[in-house]
Amino acid sequence: MAITTNDAILSMLKVYYAKDGLQNLMFRNDPVLKSIKKERVEGKVQNFSTMYGRGGAAGGNFTAAAALAATVSKNAEFSVVPGQLFSVYTMNSKEVQASKTRRGAYMKVAGAKMFAASESFRKTMAAAFYGSGYGEIAKAGASLSFTVGTPVDITLPIHAIMKIDVGSRLQIVANKTDASPKVILSVNSINGDTVNVTSLQGTSADATDIIRLDGSVDDNGNPLLPMGLDGWLPVAGKRTGPAWSTLINTSFFNVNRSVAPDRLAGGFIAGTSGEQKYKTLQRAIQVARRQGSIADLIVLNDNDWLALADEIQSTNTYFTQTSTKAKREANVGFDKFSASFSTNYIESIVDTPYCPEGRFYVLDKSALEFWCYTNTDKLEDGVAGNNPGKPDPVDTDNEGKEHDPYGLIIDDYLNIQPGQNTIDGPASQVTLQFFGSLAVINPSVCVVGEFDGSTDFAI
Repeated sequence: MAITTNDAILSMLKVYYAKDGLQNLMFRNDPVLKSIKKERVEGKVQNFSTMYGRGGAAGGNFTAAAALAATVSKNAEFSVVPGQLFSVYTMNSKEVQASKTRRGAYMKVAGAKMFAASESFRKTMAAAFYGSGYGEIAKAGASLSFTVGTPVDITLPIHAIMKIDVGSRLQIVANKTDASPKVILSVNSINGDTVNVTSLQGTSADATDIIRLDGSVDDNGNPLLPMGLDGWLPVAGKRTGPAWSTLINTSFFNVNRSVAPDRLAGGFIAGTSGEQKYKTLQRAIQVARRQGSIADLIVLNDNDWLALADEIQSTNTYFTQTSTKAKREANVGFDKFSASFSTNYIESIVDTPYCPEGRFYVLDKSALEFWCYTNTDKLEDGVAGNNPGKPDPVDTDNEGKEHDPYGLIIDDYLNIQPGQNTIDGPASQVTLQFFGSLAVINPSVCVVGEFDGSTDFAI
Protein backbone atom coordinates (compact mmCIF):
# COMPACT_ATOMS: atom_id res chain seq x y z
CA MET A 1 0.00 0.00 0.00
CA ALA A 2 1.04 3.64 -0.41
CA ILE A 3 3.21 5.09 2.37
CA THR A 4 0.66 7.89 2.84
CA THR A 5 -2.53 9.27 1.35
CA ASN A 6 -1.43 12.85 1.91
CA ASP A 7 -1.14 14.42 -1.57
CA ALA A 8 1.17 17.14 -0.26
CA ILE A 9 3.66 14.53 0.92
CA LEU A 10 3.28 12.34 -2.18
CA SER A 11 4.01 15.27 -4.48
CA MET A 12 7.39 15.70 -2.76
CA LEU A 13 8.51 12.08 -3.17
CA LYS A 14 10.21 10.79 -6.32
CA VAL A 15 9.94 7.46 -8.09
CA TYR A 16 13.00 5.30 -7.49
CA TYR A 17 13.90 3.03 -10.40
CA ALA A 18 15.51 -0.02 -8.85
CA LYS A 19 16.76 -1.65 -12.04
CA ASP A 20 18.13 -0.41 -15.33
CA GLY A 21 17.10 -2.08 -18.56
CA LEU A 22 14.22 -4.48 -19.18
CA GLN A 23 13.75 -7.94 -17.71
CA ASN A 24 13.18 -10.68 -20.28
CA LEU A 25 10.05 -12.64 -19.31
CA MET A 26 9.82 -14.67 -22.52
CA PHE A 27 10.58 -18.36 -23.01
CA ARG A 28 14.07 -19.70 -23.69
CA ASN A 29 15.13 -20.29 -27.30
CA ASP A 30 15.73 -23.60 -29.03
CA PRO A 31 19.25 -24.95 -28.32
CA VAL A 32 19.36 -27.26 -31.36
CA LEU A 33 18.59 -24.73 -34.07
CA LYS A 34 21.63 -22.58 -33.40
CA SER A 35 23.98 -25.60 -33.31
CA ILE A 36 23.33 -26.62 -36.92
CA LYS A 37 26.04 -25.76 -39.46
CA LYS A 38 25.20 -22.69 -41.58
CA GLU A 39 26.30 -22.37 -45.21
CA ARG A 40 25.79 -19.38 -47.51
CA VAL A 41 24.30 -20.26 -50.90
CA GLU A 42 23.08 -18.56 -54.06
CA GLY A 43 20.98 -19.39 -57.12
CA LYS A 44 17.30 -20.21 -57.64
CA VAL A 45 17.61 -23.71 -56.12
CA GLN A 46 20.31 -25.70 -54.35
CA ASN A 47 20.82 -29.23 -55.65
CA PHE A 48 22.58 -32.23 -54.19
CA SER A 49 22.69 -35.85 -55.31
CA THR A 50 22.29 -39.04 -53.30
CA MET A 51 22.83 -42.73 -54.04
CA TYR A 52 20.01 -44.69 -52.44
CA GLY A 53 20.55 -48.11 -54.08
CA ARG A 54 23.32 -50.40 -55.35
CA GLY A 55 21.17 -52.55 -57.61
CA GLY A 56 21.09 -56.33 -57.79
CA ALA A 57 23.74 -57.15 -60.39
CA ALA A 58 25.76 -59.54 -58.25
CA GLY A 59 25.61 -63.30 -57.84
CA GLY A 60 27.20 -66.64 -58.63
CA ASN A 61 25.59 -66.78 -62.06
CA PHE A 62 27.31 -64.32 -64.41
CA THR A 63 24.48 -64.35 -66.92
CA ALA A 64 21.91 -63.55 -64.25
CA ALA A 65 24.12 -60.79 -62.80
CA ALA A 66 24.78 -59.28 -66.22
CA ALA A 67 21.06 -59.18 -66.95
CA LEU A 68 20.63 -56.84 -63.97
CA ALA A 69 23.60 -54.60 -64.74
CA ALA A 70 21.31 -51.68 -65.53
CA THR A 71 20.05 -51.64 -61.93
CA VAL A 72 23.43 -50.62 -60.49
CA SER A 73 23.69 -47.21 -58.77
CA LYS A 74 20.25 -45.80 -58.03
CA ASN A 75 20.55 -42.04 -57.59
CA ALA A 76 18.24 -39.16 -56.76
CA GLU A 77 18.89 -35.43 -56.97
CA PHE A 78 17.19 -33.10 -54.50
CA SER A 79 16.44 -29.53 -55.63
CA VAL A 80 16.07 -27.52 -52.43
CA VAL A 81 13.93 -24.39 -52.71
CA PRO A 82 14.62 -21.77 -50.01
CA GLY A 83 11.89 -20.75 -47.61
CA GLN A 84 11.52 -17.34 -46.06
CA LEU A 85 10.80 -15.67 -42.74
CA PHE A 86 10.26 -12.01 -41.83
CA SER A 87 10.02 -10.24 -38.47
CA VAL A 88 8.93 -6.61 -38.72
CA TYR A 89 8.64 -3.58 -36.45
CA THR A 90 8.24 0.17 -36.84
CA MET A 91 9.55 3.14 -34.86
CA ASN A 92 9.02 6.86 -35.24
CA SER A 93 11.19 9.89 -34.57
CA LYS A 94 9.49 10.80 -31.30
CA GLU A 95 10.09 7.34 -29.82
CA VAL A 96 13.73 7.42 -30.82
CA GLN A 97 14.43 10.92 -29.49
CA ALA A 98 12.60 10.29 -26.20
CA SER A 99 14.77 7.28 -25.37
CA LYS A 100 18.26 8.29 -26.43
CA THR A 101 19.78 7.83 -22.94
CA ARG A 102 19.01 6.03 -19.68
CA ARG A 103 17.74 9.31 -18.24
CA GLY A 104 14.69 9.04 -20.46
CA ALA A 105 14.02 5.32 -20.72
CA TYR A 106 14.90 1.91 -19.32
CA MET A 107 16.51 1.29 -22.70
CA LYS A 108 16.32 2.75 -26.19
CA VAL A 109 13.00 2.14 -27.93
CA ALA A 110 14.86 1.11 -31.08
CA GLY A 111 16.87 -1.49 -29.14
CA ALA A 112 13.83 -2.82 -27.29
CA LYS A 113 11.89 -3.28 -30.51
CA MET A 114 14.89 -4.89 -32.18
CA PHE A 115 15.17 -7.35 -29.28
CA ALA A 116 11.46 -8.24 -29.44
CA ALA A 117 11.64 -8.69 -33.21
CA SER A 118 14.75 -10.86 -32.83
CA GLU A 119 13.04 -13.07 -30.25
CA SER A 120 9.99 -13.41 -32.49
CA PHE A 121 12.33 -14.32 -35.35
CA ARG A 122 14.14 -17.00 -33.30
CA LYS A 123 11.00 -18.61 -31.92
CA THR A 124 9.22 -18.68 -35.27
CA MET A 125 12.35 -20.16 -36.83
CA ALA A 126 12.23 -22.86 -34.13
CA ALA A 127 8.63 -23.58 -35.12
CA ALA A 128 9.77 -23.93 -38.73
CA PHE A 129 12.75 -26.11 -37.74
CA TYR A 130 10.46 -28.80 -36.30
CA GLY A 131 7.83 -28.40 -39.03
CA SER A 132 7.58 -28.82 -42.78
CA GLY A 133 7.26 -25.25 -43.98
CA TYR A 134 3.53 -24.85 -43.39
CA GLY A 135 3.78 -23.29 -39.92
CA GLU A 136 1.97 -26.22 -38.32
CA ILE A 137 2.21 -26.27 -34.52
CA ALA A 138 -0.43 -28.74 -33.23
CA LYS A 139 -3.66 -30.57 -33.82
CA ALA A 140 -6.85 -28.96 -32.60
CA GLY A 141 -7.20 -32.02 -30.36
CA ALA A 142 -10.93 -31.53 -29.77
CA SER A 143 -13.96 -30.16 -31.56
CA LEU A 144 -13.91 -26.38 -31.17
CA SER A 145 -16.69 -23.81 -31.49
CA PHE A 146 -16.23 -20.08 -31.95
CA THR A 147 -18.32 -16.96 -32.29
CA VAL A 148 -16.70 -14.32 -34.45
CA GLY A 149 -15.57 -11.43 -32.27
CA THR A 150 -16.10 -13.28 -28.96
CA PRO A 151 -13.11 -14.39 -26.83
CA VAL A 152 -12.92 -18.08 -25.87
CA ASP A 153 -10.35 -20.37 -24.23
CA ILE A 154 -8.67 -23.26 -26.04
CA THR A 155 -6.02 -25.68 -24.79
CA LEU A 156 -2.74 -26.26 -26.62
CA PRO A 157 0.27 -28.48 -25.84
CA ILE A 158 3.25 -26.67 -24.36
CA HIS A 159 5.39 -27.21 -27.45
CA ALA A 160 2.78 -25.22 -29.40
CA ILE A 161 2.58 -22.53 -26.71
CA MET A 162 6.33 -21.98 -27.11
CA LYS A 163 5.81 -20.97 -30.74
CA ILE A 164 3.15 -18.29 -30.25
CA ASP A 165 2.68 -15.14 -28.19
CA VAL A 166 0.04 -12.59 -27.29
CA GLY A 167 -0.85 -10.90 -30.56
CA SER A 168 -0.09 -13.95 -32.72
CA ARG A 169 -2.53 -14.93 -35.42
CA LEU A 170 -3.38 -18.59 -36.00
CA GLN A 171 -5.20 -20.50 -38.70
CA ILE A 172 -7.11 -23.76 -38.38
CA VAL A 173 -7.19 -25.94 -41.49
CA ALA A 174 -8.37 -29.45 -42.31
CA ASN A 175 -5.02 -30.22 -43.95
CA LYS A 176 -1.80 -28.28 -43.60
CA THR A 177 -1.65 -27.86 -47.38
CA ASP A 178 -5.02 -26.06 -47.53
CA ALA A 179 -4.76 -22.53 -48.91
CA SER A 180 -7.96 -21.26 -47.25
CA PRO A 181 -8.36 -21.60 -43.47
CA LYS A 182 -11.57 -22.71 -41.79
CA VAL A 183 -10.87 -20.42 -38.83
CA ILE A 184 -8.56 -17.46 -38.17
CA LEU A 185 -7.79 -16.68 -34.52
CA SER A 186 -6.12 -13.79 -32.72
CA VAL A 187 -4.33 -14.63 -29.46
CA ASN A 188 -5.45 -12.42 -26.54
CA SER A 189 -3.71 -14.04 -23.58
CA ILE A 190 -1.74 -17.15 -22.59
CA ASN A 191 -1.90 -18.82 -19.18
CA GLY A 192 -0.05 -22.12 -18.98
CA ASP A 193 -1.58 -24.30 -21.69
CA THR A 194 -4.75 -22.19 -21.87
CA VAL A 195 -4.90 -19.73 -24.74
CA ASN A 196 -7.62 -17.10 -24.95
CA VAL A 197 -8.42 -16.37 -28.58
CA THR A 198 -10.91 -14.39 -30.62
CA SER A 199 -12.18 -15.70 -33.93
CA LEU A 200 -11.72 -13.28 -36.81
CA GLN A 201 -13.21 -15.77 -39.26
CA GLY A 202 -14.97 -19.12 -38.90
CA THR A 203 -17.02 -20.78 -36.18
CA SER A 204 -15.96 -24.43 -35.84
CA ALA A 205 -13.05 -26.85 -36.08
CA ASP A 206 -12.70 -30.62 -35.86
CA ALA A 207 -10.40 -32.48 -33.48
CA THR A 208 -8.23 -33.64 -36.38
CA ASP A 209 -7.77 -30.16 -37.83
CA ILE A 210 -4.32 -28.56 -37.87
CA ILE A 211 -3.41 -25.28 -36.17
CA ARG A 212 -0.75 -23.32 -38.02
CA LEU A 213 0.83 -19.89 -37.86
CA ASP A 214 -0.89 -17.30 -40.03
CA GLY A 215 1.07 -16.27 -43.12
CA SER A 216 2.84 -19.61 -43.55
CA VAL A 217 1.47 -20.56 -46.99
CA ASP A 218 0.88 -18.76 -50.26
CA ASP A 219 -2.45 -18.40 -52.08
CA ASN A 220 -2.07 -21.89 -53.55
CA GLY A 221 -1.28 -23.61 -50.25
CA ASN A 222 2.45 -23.93 -50.92
CA PRO A 223 4.70 -23.61 -47.85
CA LEU A 224 6.53 -20.32 -47.32
CA LEU A 225 8.53 -20.99 -44.17
CA PRO A 226 11.92 -22.72 -44.31
CA MET A 227 11.70 -26.51 -44.59
CA GLY A 228 12.24 -28.30 -41.28
CA LEU A 229 12.84 -31.73 -39.80
CA ASP A 230 9.25 -32.90 -40.28
CA GLY A 231 9.63 -32.35 -44.01
CA TRP A 232 12.93 -34.21 -44.34
CA LEU A 233 12.11 -36.92 -41.75
CA PRO A 234 8.30 -37.22 -41.91
CA VAL A 235 6.12 -39.24 -39.55
CA ALA A 236 2.69 -38.76 -41.15
CA GLY A 237 0.24 -41.26 -39.69
CA LYS A 238 3.22 -42.91 -37.99
CA ARG A 239 4.20 -44.06 -41.48
CA THR A 240 1.09 -46.14 -42.06
CA GLY A 241 -2.27 -45.58 -43.73
CA PRO A 242 -3.48 -43.21 -46.43
CA ALA A 243 -1.89 -40.06 -44.97
CA TRP A 244 1.55 -41.62 -45.14
CA SER A 245 0.93 -43.10 -48.58
CA THR A 246 -0.08 -39.71 -49.96
CA LEU A 247 2.89 -37.91 -48.43
CA ILE A 248 5.63 -40.36 -49.38
CA ASN A 249 4.36 -40.59 -52.97
CA THR A 250 4.32 -36.80 -53.33
CA SER A 251 7.44 -35.31 -54.89
CA PHE A 252 9.69 -33.71 -52.26
CA PHE A 253 12.20 -31.24 -53.69
CA ASN A 254 11.87 -33.10 -57.00
CA VAL A 255 12.41 -36.58 -55.51
CA ASN A 256 9.92 -39.45 -55.20
CA ARG A 257 10.93 -40.88 -51.85
CA SER A 258 8.55 -43.85 -51.96
CA VAL A 259 11.16 -46.04 -53.71
CA ALA A 260 13.29 -46.16 -50.53
CA PRO A 261 11.65 -44.23 -47.65
CA ASP A 262 14.12 -45.31 -44.95
CA ARG A 263 16.98 -43.93 -47.03
CA LEU A 264 15.40 -40.92 -48.73
CA ALA A 265 13.16 -39.88 -45.82
CA GLY A 266 15.18 -41.17 -42.88
CA GLY A 267 14.62 -44.09 -40.55
CA PHE A 268 11.55 -44.38 -38.33
CA ILE A 269 10.78 -46.10 -35.03
CA ALA A 270 7.42 -46.22 -33.23
CA GLY A 271 7.22 -47.20 -29.59
CA THR A 272 5.26 -50.39 -29.03
CA SER A 273 2.42 -50.58 -26.51
CA GLY A 274 3.80 -50.12 -23.01
CA GLU A 275 7.40 -49.82 -24.21
CA GLN A 276 9.58 -47.60 -22.05
CA LYS A 277 11.15 -44.59 -23.69
CA TYR A 278 14.74 -45.67 -23.20
CA LYS A 279 14.05 -48.93 -25.06
CA THR A 280 12.45 -47.07 -27.96
CA LEU A 281 15.45 -44.77 -28.03
CA GLN A 282 17.88 -47.69 -28.14
CA ARG A 283 16.02 -49.25 -31.06
CA ALA A 284 16.26 -45.93 -32.92
CA ILE A 285 20.02 -45.82 -32.34
CA GLN A 286 20.20 -49.38 -33.65
CA VAL A 287 18.42 -48.31 -36.86
CA ALA A 288 20.74 -45.31 -37.24
CA ARG A 289 23.82 -47.50 -36.72
CA ARG A 290 22.57 -50.00 -39.30
CA GLN A 291 22.44 -47.15 -41.80
CA GLY A 292 26.03 -46.12 -41.01
CA SER A 293 25.17 -43.11 -38.87
CA ILE A 294 27.64 -41.52 -36.49
CA ALA A 295 24.52 -40.56 -34.49
CA ASP A 296 25.96 -37.79 -32.33
CA LEU A 297 22.79 -35.91 -31.34
CA ILE A 298 19.47 -36.92 -29.79
CA VAL A 299 16.70 -34.34 -29.60
CA LEU A 300 13.50 -34.71 -27.60
CA ASN A 301 10.90 -32.64 -25.80
CA ASP A 302 11.76 -31.58 -22.25
CA ASN A 303 8.74 -33.47 -20.85
CA ASP A 304 10.00 -36.64 -22.54
CA TRP A 305 13.50 -35.93 -21.22
CA LEU A 306 12.07 -35.81 -17.69
CA ALA A 307 10.11 -39.04 -18.20
CA LEU A 308 13.21 -40.72 -19.62
CA ALA A 309 15.25 -39.61 -16.60
CA ASP A 310 12.59 -41.04 -14.28
CA GLU A 311 12.73 -44.37 -16.13
CA ILE A 312 16.49 -44.54 -15.79
CA GLN A 313 16.40 -43.68 -12.09
CA SER A 314 13.73 -46.29 -11.36
CA THR A 315 15.47 -49.13 -13.23
CA ASN A 316 19.12 -48.56 -12.31
CA THR A 317 21.24 -48.27 -9.18
CA TYR A 318 23.99 -45.67 -9.05
CA PHE A 319 27.02 -45.46 -6.77
CA THR A 320 28.51 -42.06 -6.04
CA GLN A 321 31.41 -40.91 -3.91
CA THR A 322 30.43 -40.23 -0.32
CA SER A 323 30.30 -36.52 0.42
CA THR A 324 33.33 -35.25 2.29
CA LYS A 325 31.44 -32.28 3.66
CA ALA A 326 30.25 -32.03 7.25
CA LYS A 327 26.62 -32.43 6.19
CA ARG A 328 25.28 -35.01 3.78
CA GLU A 329 23.90 -33.82 0.48
CA ALA A 330 21.39 -35.37 -1.92
CA ASN A 331 20.86 -34.74 -5.61
CA VAL A 332 17.56 -35.32 -7.41
CA GLY A 333 17.59 -35.83 -11.17
CA PHE A 334 20.35 -35.73 -13.78
CA ASP A 335 22.29 -32.90 -15.33
CA LYS A 336 22.83 -35.11 -18.38
CA PHE A 337 22.84 -38.73 -19.49
CA SER A 338 24.05 -40.63 -22.54
CA ALA A 339 22.76 -43.42 -24.75
CA SER A 340 24.55 -46.15 -26.64
CA PHE A 341 24.14 -49.17 -28.87
CA SER A 342 27.27 -51.26 -29.41
CA THR A 343 30.03 -48.76 -30.28
CA ASN A 344 27.62 -45.91 -31.07
CA TYR A 345 27.83 -43.70 -27.98
CA ILE A 346 25.82 -40.48 -27.82
CA GLU A 347 26.59 -37.97 -25.09
CA SER A 348 24.62 -35.09 -26.57
CA ILE A 349 20.98 -35.64 -25.59
CA VAL A 350 19.28 -32.27 -25.85
CA ASP A 351 15.94 -31.36 -24.31
CA THR A 352 13.98 -28.64 -26.06
CA PRO A 353 10.40 -27.51 -25.44
CA TYR A 354 10.03 -26.75 -29.16
CA CYS A 355 10.22 -30.41 -30.25
CA PRO A 356 6.69 -31.90 -30.34
CA GLU A 357 6.05 -33.98 -27.23
CA GLY A 358 6.20 -37.69 -27.95
CA ARG A 359 8.57 -37.27 -30.88
CA PHE A 360 12.35 -37.59 -30.85
CA TYR A 361 15.23 -37.50 -33.31
CA VAL A 362 18.49 -39.43 -33.50
CA LEU A 363 20.63 -37.28 -35.77
CA ASP A 364 24.01 -37.27 -37.43
CA LYS A 365 24.95 -33.59 -37.26
CA SER A 366 27.24 -33.89 -40.28
CA ALA A 367 24.11 -34.57 -42.37
CA LEU A 368 22.34 -31.36 -41.33
CA GLU A 369 23.02 -27.92 -42.76
CA PHE A 370 21.19 -24.62 -43.01
CA TRP A 371 21.53 -23.29 -46.54
CA CYS A 372 20.96 -19.55 -46.42
CA TYR A 373 21.04 -16.55 -48.72
CA THR A 374 21.17 -14.33 -45.67
CA ASN A 375 23.32 -13.82 -42.59
CA THR A 376 22.10 -16.03 -39.72
CA ASP A 377 23.53 -13.99 -36.84
CA LYS A 378 20.08 -13.42 -35.35
CA LEU A 379 19.66 -17.14 -34.70
CA GLU A 380 22.29 -16.75 -31.99
CA ASP A 381 21.00 -15.50 -28.65
CA GLY A 382 24.22 -15.53 -26.62
CA VAL A 383 23.30 -18.60 -24.54
CA ALA A 384 25.90 -21.32 -25.06
CA GLY A 385 24.73 -24.78 -26.14
CA ASN A 386 21.96 -26.28 -24.01
CA ASN A 387 22.85 -24.19 -20.96
CA PRO A 388 20.00 -22.57 -19.04
CA GLY A 389 19.26 -18.91 -19.57
CA LYS A 390 17.93 -16.48 -22.12
CA PRO A 391 19.18 -13.26 -23.72
CA ASP A 392 19.15 -9.84 -22.06
CA PRO A 393 17.16 -7.13 -23.88
CA VAL A 394 19.80 -4.52 -23.01
CA ASP A 395 22.31 -6.37 -25.22
CA THR A 396 20.44 -4.92 -28.21
CA ASP A 397 20.17 -1.40 -26.78
CA ASN A 398 22.23 0.08 -29.61
CA GLU A 399 20.75 -1.99 -32.41
CA GLY A 400 18.12 -0.91 -34.88
CA LYS A 401 18.99 2.81 -35.12
CA GLU A 402 22.69 2.94 -35.79
CA HIS A 403 22.23 2.31 -39.52
CA ASP A 404 21.24 5.77 -40.72
CA PRO A 405 20.39 6.93 -43.29
CA TYR A 406 17.94 4.35 -44.62
CA GLY A 407 19.63 1.27 -46.00
CA LEU A 408 18.01 -1.24 -48.32
CA ILE A 409 19.90 -4.29 -47.02
CA ILE A 410 22.30 -4.23 -44.06
CA ASP A 411 24.32 -7.30 -43.04
CA ASP A 412 22.06 -9.30 -45.39
CA TYR A 413 19.36 -9.89 -42.78
CA LEU A 414 18.33 -6.32 -41.87
CA ASN A 415 16.19 -4.17 -44.16
CA ILE A 416 15.37 -0.57 -43.16
CA GLN A 417 13.05 1.62 -45.19
CA PRO A 418 10.68 4.56 -44.66
CA GLY A 419 7.41 3.59 -43.02
CA GLN A 420 4.12 5.45 -43.00
CA ASN A 421 4.20 8.99 -41.64
CA THR A 422 2.66 9.36 -38.20
CA ILE A 423 1.31 12.24 -36.12
CA ASP A 424 4.54 11.98 -34.10
CA GLY A 425 6.85 12.27 -37.08
CA PRO A 426 8.32 10.07 -39.82
CA ALA A 427 8.51 6.36 -39.12
CA SER A 428 10.96 3.66 -40.10
CA GLN A 429 10.04 0.08 -40.92
CA VAL A 430 12.69 -2.44 -39.93
CA THR A 431 12.60 -6.02 -41.20
CA LEU A 432 14.66 -8.98 -40.07
CA GLN A 433 14.68 -11.34 -43.02
CA PHE A 434 15.80 -14.90 -43.65
CA PHE A 435 15.88 -16.79 -46.94
CA GLY A 436 16.98 -20.39 -46.78
CA SER A 437 16.14 -23.91 -45.71
CA LEU A 438 17.28 -26.81 -43.60
CA ALA A 439 18.98 -29.40 -45.80
CA VAL A 440 19.34 -32.97 -44.57
CA ILE A 441 21.93 -34.00 -47.12
CA ASN A 442 21.98 -37.63 -45.96
CA PRO A 443 18.53 -38.56 -44.60
CA SER A 444 19.49 -42.23 -44.24
CA VAL A 445 21.74 -41.55 -41.22
CA CYS A 446 18.98 -39.77 -39.29
CA VAL A 447 16.04 -41.38 -37.49
CA VAL A 448 12.77 -39.93 -36.25
CA GLY A 449 10.78 -41.75 -33.61
CA GLU A 450 7.50 -41.64 -31.73
CA PHE A 451 7.30 -42.78 -28.13
CA ASP A 452 4.41 -44.96 -27.04
CA GLY A 453 1.33 -42.83 -26.40
CA SER A 454 2.37 -39.89 -28.56
CA THR A 455 -0.32 -38.09 -30.54
CA ASP A 456 1.00 -37.43 -34.01
CA PHE A 457 -0.28 -34.23 -35.62
CA ALA A 458 1.86 -34.33 -38.75
CA ILE A 459 -0.54 -35.47 -41.48
